[in-house]
Amino acid sequence: MVRPTGAIILDVSKLRLSLLLLLGVLSAPPPLAAVETSPYGINIHAPQGEELSLLLDRVREAGIGWVRIDFVWAWVEPSRDEHDWGVYDAITAAAQARGIEIYATLAYTPAWATAGAELTGVPDAGQWAELCGAAATRYRGAIRHWGIWNEPNLDKFWAGSRQQYVDVLLKPCADAIHAADPAARVGGPELAHVTSGDADWYAWLRDILRSGGDRLDFVSHHVYDGDGHRDVGDRLDGSTVFGDQPSLWDVVNPSVKEVLKNAGWWGKPVWLTETGWDAAAGESRQASFYSGLLNDWLTGAPNRSWIEKIFFYELIDSPPPVPSWGILRQDHSTRPSFEAYRLFIAGHTEQVDGAAPVASTFPDTIEAGLPLEVRLTFRNTGTTTWTEEDQIRLGAGEDHDPFTEPRQFLAPGERIAPNQEKTFVLPLATPQVPGTYRVRWQMLREGTDRFGTAFEKDVRVVAGPSVAQRTLSLMNGRFRAVVSWRDPGSRRAGFGRAVPGPDPTGFFWFFNAANLELVVKALDGRPLNGHYWLFYGALSDVEYQLDVTEPATGRTKRYHNEPGSLCGRGDTSAFPAASAAFDLPAPAAFSFAPPADPAAAAAVCVPDARTLCLLGGRFRASVTWRTRAGASGDGMAVPMPGGDSGTFWFFDGANVELVVKALDGRAFNNRYWFFYGALSDVQYTITVTDLVTGARKRYTNPFGNLCGRGDTNAFVP
Repeated sequence: MVRPTGAIILDVSKLRLSLLLLLGVLSAPPPLAAVETSPYGINIHAPQGEELSLLLDRVREAGIGWVRIDFVWAWVEPSRDEHDWGVYDAITAAAQARGIEIYATLAYTPAWATAGAELTGVPDAGQWAELCGAAATRYRGAIRHWGIWNEPNLDKFWAGSRQQYVDVLLKPCADAIHAADPAARVGGPELAHVTSGDADWYAWLRDILRSGGDRLDFVSHHVYDGDGHRDVGDRLDGSTVFGDQPSLWDVVNPSVKEVLKNAGWWGKPVWLTETGWDAAAGESRQASFYSGLLNDWLTGAPNRSWIEKIFFYELIDSPPPVPSWGILRQDHSTRPSFEAYRLFIAGHTEQVDGAAPVASTFPDTIEAGLPLEVRLTFRNTGTTTWTEEDQIRLGAGEDHDPFTEPRQFLAPGERIAPNQEKTFVLPLATPQVPGTYRVRWQMLREGTDRFGTAFEKDVRVVAGPSVAQRTLSLMNGRFRAVVSWRDPGSRRAGFGRAVPGPDPTGFFWFFNAANLELVVKALDGRPLNGHYWLFYGALSDVEYQLDVTEPATGRTKRYHNEPGSLCGRGDTSAFPAASAAFDLPAPAAFSFAPPADPAAAAAVCVPDARTLCLLGGRFRASVTWRTRAGASGDGMAVPMPGGDSGTFWFFDGANVELVVKALDGRAFNNRYWFFYGALSDVQYTITVTDLVTGARKRYTNPFGNLCGRGDTNAFVP
């Protein structure tokens, strides 16, 4: 940024989410609508820690809708392929929590990426594009507007030429961003409005727009003038004597408007992403200039609606001796310019309800009778704040929905400010009759009208398994377990199919009967804490919901697995002991003595008491375990039908502790894959050997951990 002072400051049904994550196709869904209407912005650089929260609270207090941040490549990737996104993760989360939009200017080369000077040196175009694509992917749906470099016409920010700006910076970065996030918009070239040597802004702007303008969604530009807001206006849209004669622009510099017309950009979006005044010349004078510029450009004046957004420089003063450009002083107190900006925004913001759907987990296909929770997210695109007190709600079309209740409510006291998002969790009860059902949801003000864009979708309901096929009976029928799953890759949802095990343990498969996804067991813990216990472990990282019911009492428990998680759970307070009329006789106290040590396993893959053979005998798996009390032993193997999966028990043959499976992923990444899910939080080590190559892998679970693992690079063929 430059101021007038010159200061610088396989079988797809088996692999599901693991495959999708491997291929990188499950990034956050793009917004279904993205409406960022506020024209008001401010530059904040990249604050951190407590300062970040304090400053963004001030931004929200003023009603400013946008912040421009410095997105520094050298911070994010200080060494090749070693990324630290922490600063920008925090900024993004804090801005989203306050309904503030981010315009992120990507810039500044790390030392490893250039033969020139750090920060300003010309990078390799491919490495730069990787950074741009990675940023757009990581913040997809959260940061939708990106700028490419800062004031590249100044040597202190960019050491390359204007053509290198186009060929090395603009085109590769814009292409990478658009590929990573088709909903993103790219701006540039962020030029300083100066004339000196080869820095002439008008030559840079015209050449960049002519040779690279097809990559831009909007032009961003910086204009300062110490004499006030009218002179800034003249620089933007003044009529000069040689405005239509580029060969004479060195004699009389053109206005921005004249260059845009000459370059063929006129009528397309333009943002003023830096302008402002040093408060050292007088704080009231600074405030007057703010009010003047806002009134000149953001009140619908004839011929002055072509600037879409204005970002003032800056929110808070930089430490001395840098000039005082902020609308906040260093001690966070407000200047008159802060109040001038706040009052203008308040006085020129019409109170309008607005909404747009931005994300949904509704499946395309769902099995009949399935209970499922889906999430539907709306962004507040209006200028009013949503509250239950104002009776702002989510309503079904024609006040009817085939899956759930027709009204979804905000919580008492909840406030969804403009540009913030609200995620509604809808409990679905899928119709029993197969067919195609239309769902339509829209925000409304009860008793007044619906507003904003509606979410609409056709959902196909298909026949599901019978009650017997989907219900797992545990502890001789005392508990019944049902699982529902949702796969974002195929956009399907359905029931898990139950596979009885040695009671009180059982299994579920989702996509293929030979591929177990979940193991569940119940234990009678009444002698220890007066409760029945429930454990589950996963070999699947799709989203699923486990519902366990105690028929005798009607009590139920629900457990939810977030997508991407391989963690199980042990609930030792699942069901309190019921009255004597309903309860089973209490068992004897638990014994955790290890089983007798059987004969040693054979050297070849022969399925015996301690060895599982997987994938036709190619892989041999065994387990050793240790309790906190020091007891130890070998896991006892139990093969499952199909040959891909098996279980191990540690203490009791009826008490499964671990489920494992191997998959042939060679068609996808030329590797064999290995997964395990646990019902035990003791320490254990799984040893898997490839009997063809001799390769061996060990997986160790620490004490207290109930998470499994999916290793999609386990073995090279």
